[in-house]
Amino acid sequence: MRILVDEKRKLHPYLENMKSVAEGIFRFLGKEAEVVLHDLSQPESSIIFIAGELTEREIGGPITDVALKRLRNKNNPNDVLNYKNELKDGRILKSSTMFVTDDEGQVLGCLCVNYNITDLYMVENTIKNFCSLDNKKSSSESSETQTEIFADDIHDVMETMLNNAIREVEKPIPYMEKDDKIEVIKYLDQKGAFMIKGAVDHAAEKLNVSRYTIYNYLKEVEKNK
Repeated sequence: MRILVDEKRKLHPYLENMKSVAEGIFRFLGKEAEVVLHDLSQPESSIIFIAGELTEREIGGPITDVALKRLRNKNNPNDVLNYKNELKDGRILKSSTMFVTDDEGQVLGCLCVNYNITDLYMVENTIKNFCSLDNKKSSSESSETQTEIFADDIHDVMETMLNNAIREVEKPIPYMEKDDKIEVIKYLDQKGAFMIKGAVDHAAEKLNVSRYTIYNYLKEVEKNK
């Protein structure tokens, strides 16, 4: 199990003591966890301790946007507990960010805990689907909630549509079978995504398949209409 510690930086005693706490939490949670300690006196290189490798960060890495947002209120930042995160490869994390303060309440740093719940998330969805007594959706377009995509770039539009399609399937990309990926392509086709130049390449890269495979999926979608 990977544990990296910045031994050179001079820290407030409270932050120094938190290193052993962070290591204890990591060893308790195990290899599906990642525990990171930040020194917020240097937000651009705040990571002073990291155990685990879910996010593949290193010592000297920067603060996250979640912590940065809370730091706008330096004297009273609220801990952010049990929020959902998603890695670029589709894995799902349960995360918490907790702030460390001195005796006067000034923020010194924060302790961030991430736990890979991808397998648990899959089990949860399986149980929900099995226990559902009526999972029918209305076919009426008038009852569908519309979310308009406002973007500066057509590729951002495509990326958002892809992410929406993946959410509809309710399964992270690494766990998708062929039928799941066909459902993603069907969703995109219904939304007109393949009118966008480069959409096939974009979808192929996102789903970790070839362009040829995407065309085959489109043929299957067309055949089953």
